[in-house]
Amino acid sequence: MRWLMVDKIIEMEPGIKATGVKCFSRSELFFMDHFPGYPLVPGVLQIEMIAQTGGKCIMAAKPGFLPVLTSVKSAKFRKAIEPGDKALIHTEVTIRQSYSIAKGRIEVDGKDVAYAEVMYGHIAIPAEKMPDAPSGDSASGRTITGGI
Repeated sequence: MRWLMVDKIIEMEPGIKATGVKCFSRSELFFMDHFPGYPLVPGVLQIEMIAQTGGKCIMAAKPGFLPVLTSVKSAKFRKAIEPGDKALIHTEVTIRQSYSIAKGRIEVDGKDVAYAEVMYGHIAIPAEKMPDAPSGDSASGRTITGGI
């Protein structure tokens, strides 16, 4: 099963920071079981939101490398995310030779609801085999706004 936890990237400085957005509808499959009668976005999927947003930022700055989640250094969940919520995912990344780190927070209605710090390993992959590779001038260091 494929979990797309970011609807689109709305702002990015490749290799530095990115902001994504995710709108949750009641039809999300995980709401059926988490929890019946009181649906909430599972914490592990909130971590995945941060990991995917940070990963897009890394990919835009480091073409030919796929950032693969290797560890969750920390995570805190302050408030529930429910059906109908629009979440903004803010990440700042630090890129090293063989790994990267993303520090992220999720915001709903102007309030921070979750935080996480995640680490990625880098896997070299030919550009034509990169999944969802950003196109255009994303690696030039320009700020990107709009959807990716």
